[in-house]
Amino acid sequence: MAIPAHLESSPPSESRRGPPRRRIRLPSHAKDADIDANVMIHNISATGLLVETDLALGIGDRIEIGLPHAGATAIEVIWASGRLYGCRFGRPITPATLSAAQLRGAIGSELAEPAESPAGEESFGARLQRLRSERGITQAELATELGVSEPSISAWETDKARPKVGRVDSLAQLLGVSTRELLGDEDRTKLQDLVADAKVRIAEAAGARPDQVKIIIEY
Repeated sequence: MAIPAHLESSPPSESRRGPPRRRIRLPSHAKDADIDANVMIHNISATGLLVETDLALGIGDRIEIGLPHAGATAIEVIWASGRLYGCRFGRPITPATLSAAQLRGAIGSELAEPAESPAGEESFGARLQRLRSERGITQAELATELGVSEPSISAWETDKARPKVGRVDSLAQLLGVSTRELLGDEDRTKLQDLVADAKVRIAEAAGARPDQVKIIIEY
């Protein structure tokens, strides 16, 4: 589960020289509903986590993240791939801290609102719903064909979630359109991010680095 968070920077104190101090703040409860989320935390574990952000980070950068039961905890960026950054804790966190941080993810999901598309642009969810309705296919029928739950289809159509990269092709075939038509111009611009995310997942499964994974797309 992704956790919306805010990465803030503060200049070093007069007694210290060096790069700005960076700290990640996680949502805690309803008062954080207006948190200015500029990073997303993925795959948090006892030894590290994955940061997704448009902010520029570098390998070796050190960041503090406020974790429940642990307070300010140091993480270090150990690899980068596009908008994704793999980070390692200075020391493994406890099971209690991990569980509480994952709970923050549930809170963050409840607080987060679906991203709105710019005026005049059709979001992926709206496009999927239109194509499905035009073909007279119900959410239940589409879910059965794809082997997913009906709530998953509903989440896709309301832009609360996205299908996995490998499922997009199957979805396009069922709707009788090309993958490009299903994704639309807006989503094609995100192809680099999708590929980067896929590389991370493949690398994790294979015990390799993302830069060792090569993906070829044939149209």
